[in-house]
Amino acid sequence: MNLPTMWTLETREYSSAPSDHRRALDGIRGIAILTVFLYDCLKLPPGGPISFVVRKASAAGWVGVDLFFVLSGFLITGILLDSRGKPGYLSSFFARRSLRIFPLYFLSLWITFVLLPQLAEFLPSAGPISERIGLLSTHQVWFWTYLQNWWMAFEGHWPDVNYLNHFWSLAVEEQFYLVWPFLVGWLSLRGLTRLCWACVIGALALRIGLWISGAPSVVMYVTTVTRMDSLALGGLFAIGLRSPVWYARLSRIAVPGMIGLAGLIVGLDAVWPVLKTQTAGAQTIGHTLLGFLFGMLVFSAAAMKPDHLAARLLSQRWLTLPGQFSYAMYVMHRPVHKLVTRADWAVVPSAIQPLAVFVATLALSLVCAALSWKFFERPFLSLKAWFPRPGEKRPASETPGEPAVQAAAATC
Repeated sequence: MNLPTMWTLETREYSSAPSDHRRALDGIRGIAILTVFLYDCLKLPPGGPISFVVRKASAAGWVGVDLFFVLSGFLITGILLDSRGKPGYLSSFFARRSLRIFPLYFLSLWITFVLLPQLAEFLPSAGPISERIGLLSTHQVWFWTYLQNWWMAFEGHWPDVNYLNHFWSLAVEEQFYLVWPFLVGWLSLRGLTRLCWACVIGALALRIGLWISGAPSVVMYVTTVTRMDSLALGGLFAIGLRSPVWYARLSRIAVPGMIGLAGLIVGLDAVWPVLKTQTAGAQTIGHTLLGFLFGMLVFSAAAMKPDHLAARLLSQRWLTLPGQFSYAMYVMHRPVHKLVTRADWAVVPSAIQPLAVFVATLALSLVCAALSWKFFERPFLSLKAWFPRPGEKRPASETPGEPAVQAAAATC
């Protein structure tokens, strides 16, 4: 049985179902957040072959952010393509995005910059944390305005107080959300395709130019213009999913393309590291190669039949659960990890302490994200019922919260 047959793709008209939710995409999102956790929260010491493989995988876990970017470009471009030209195109999109993103983000900033310093006045043990937050708070305006990635680039290095370092990617995505709807709405499909290719080539060329000029690696890593290739590649595959010609072509080449690209990336990494963050290989061609690889993965997950073996594997609960809560888990994981590492782990054998810390961080982050969803995010998301996507009708029998729950699970 050849590869394309194994990954039989479903023939359907995607433009007729803009809010269609694929559990396999939740699984992709779960893979992305788990790889981020591996990178940030699993710190194994050198050891035997198993330790070497795990350390290698965790060191490459930063690619989870690239996967998030491709997935965002794919989903957001798809939503916009399915809605453009209809009444409420912009207002619906911005209202729904704001309800999904802003509440938890700004709550996190309020806790960090307002609540914790006040608590430190009553909890002496929180004094050191408050002092470090005080150093970060002198630059908090960058975070409140979603410009922290540019602040880091202007500084030329990562902030010394790293509690919110991971928020740079949230700024990139928010800047993308602010600009992309206008471009998708104004450009023809051919013009949008050309723009996506221009973003891919431009971002790659810009990173190469900055690297040659000796710019700090953080500049290439965090700025929106240098990371647009991942988002634009997601957009290209979203266009391909809705094109009868390209849908058929991509259906034939997606799986062989993924296998070939994965082999190329691994082989290239052996002689010129592209999976080690902020190296020349990763900062130049690495992000682009990963963008193509993840674009094919996301396209395949969206296009395959739900009952296909690969779709069922991606729809396993251990992947879709963290995938559905991935936004809150991403926001919380660094503070949770710092809290977990401050605990006394002396009762745990030293050989497995790093693994225990990782598991505890993952479990606690998942619990906190679930609580955030139930008691904080979900009430806001229920308001999405007042801002349906253009052309989307809510059945009279539905309560306002139901469609919002499904849409939120797909982060649409």
